[in-house]
Amino acid sequence: MAPRLTFQLPGRWLAVDPRDRAAASLRIDEVVCEVVGTADDAAIARRRLRDQLRTVVERAADASAHALFLCIEIVPDLPTPASLTVHAPAGMRMTPAVGTSADAVLAVLQESFRVLDVEGAETARRLDGPRASMLRIDRVHEEHVEEEGVEAVSTRLEAEYWFAVPGSKQVVLASFATPLGEIRSAMLNLFDSIALAASFGTE
Repeated sequence: MAPRLTFQLPGRWLAVDPRDRAAASLRIDEVVCEVVGTADDAAIARRRLRDQLRTVVERAADASAHALFLCIEIVPDLPTPASLTVHAPAGMRMTPAVGTSADAVLAVLQESFRVLDVEGAETARRLDGPRASMLRIDRVHEEHVEEEGVEAVSTRLEAEYWFAVPGSKQVVLASFATPLGEIRSAMLNLFDSIALAASFGTE
């Protein structure tokens, strides 16, 4: 039985299946028109948002993700660009010597991040919600973007939550990303609250 990680997402989010890129592209077009509008003077904004969302879908598909959620707004009329990608990496099972408790699985995972010098390993933090335990690491990237000859720097925040699947040696990764890296603490607080409210079921 594959583990299913369920989230309670605040505000409005678009759920797409990254394994079906054609359907995901159509859904993105619909949402972009809804959020930005169809006026001629909004063409640049529509194209930019559409390109950003399609890039997120491509990255999720390349990572073999099985679920992708794109944030439209957290509160009404306040667009909040963020995404949540969920997948269970096939090669991320702990060795037979490791127990199935969350403490054992996450401790070994954190040590492997340190030994392998995984980017963001120094930020690793253990979090425990009422129904799930996880290890969080985060990283910030500066990205150069250009729009009509004007170049700007965007700060992208990525936060990975590695959930210990109860009663197993397996982990599930929930990866958040946002171009609002300048407000890292506020966005991490938001992502933490979503991750801490998550729970496991089976499908």
